[in-house]
Amino acid sequence: MMNSLRAAMLVFLTCYSCLFMAAFLYSIRDAFNGGSMSLDIPLFLNSLLWVSAILVTALLISVSPLGDKIVSLFFATRRQNLREEQKINPAVQRIKELYRQKYGFDLDISVCVMDEPHINGMALGRETAAISTGLLKVANDDEIAGVLAHEAGHLHHKDSVLALAMLVAGLPTVLLNYLLSIFFRISLGSGASSGGGSPIGFLIGGALLILFLMLFAYYVVFWAVSFLVLWLMRVFEVSTQWKMEYRADEFAMQLGYAPALIELFERVEDEDIRNSTGFLSKYLYSHPPTALRIDRLERAMLKQR
Repeated sequence: MMNSLRAAMLVFLTCYSCLFMAAFLYSIRDAFNGGSMSLDIPLFLNSLLWVSAILVTALLISVSPLGDKIVSLFFATRRQNLREEQKINPAVQRIKELYRQKYGFDLDISVCVMDEPHINGMALGRETAAISTGLLKVANDDEIAGVLAHEAGHLHHKDSVLALAMLVAGLPTVLLNYLLSIFFRISLGSGASSGGGSPIGFLIGGALLILFLMLFAYYVVFWAVSFLVLWLMRVFEVSTQWKMEYRADEFAMQLGYAPALIELFERVEDEDIRNSTGFLSKYLYSHPPTALRIDRLERAMLKQR
């Protein structure tokens, strides 16, 4: 059910970003043609076709193995050294064997290392997991396998590849919203910065703003709606991320790694300090509180007995 909702959100973001980019491209092309107050539908559809082809291509790359390599560039990841291989590879092999026994087919997973002191693990794209050097220093073999089983759960449920695709689909909306926001700030602030707030400066800034609103009217309409879309993206992210983490924990439990995860969580629980205050602030963390993760695993283990 969750993946169906995320897939629907992906389609919505893709469609909106295509329309937003098409409005921007159409406005530029229409401005070079002298501008018009009426919508040139063939020109808009042509713009929509071009931007849709670009965004769909980017989405296809993001869900391919190449997408894993690209997203890895944004993190401090590297290949394993010999000592790390001796810790990681046996755990990966055990997880693959357990996965094959349970599901009847192989799990595609490759593991890289992140150079960071914090205890961390993450799934990147469709078949890549990463664990931190901080985790490797403090965790025993079963705990490392438990974390990798958790990340394998994300890969199994397509959490990370869908997250990457949604990031790609929503990025044009984020960037185009930010672009026009910057222009408004520049135009409205030009009066204050020109001649110490002289009337001429305000007239110049106002004229630029009016001219832009006339030439880029359709882009401005999508920009206004994009605030609602960005808010919806954030609400959707916050409302699903804890469920995905709980589901990945349950996946690790089904492979037999709940005790190892609980042991690790209990040792690192003191690092989970959440001092932020405010309405719903506690839900803005990407992961649920460690104490609740321990509780969920322990209750699930009791039900299995």
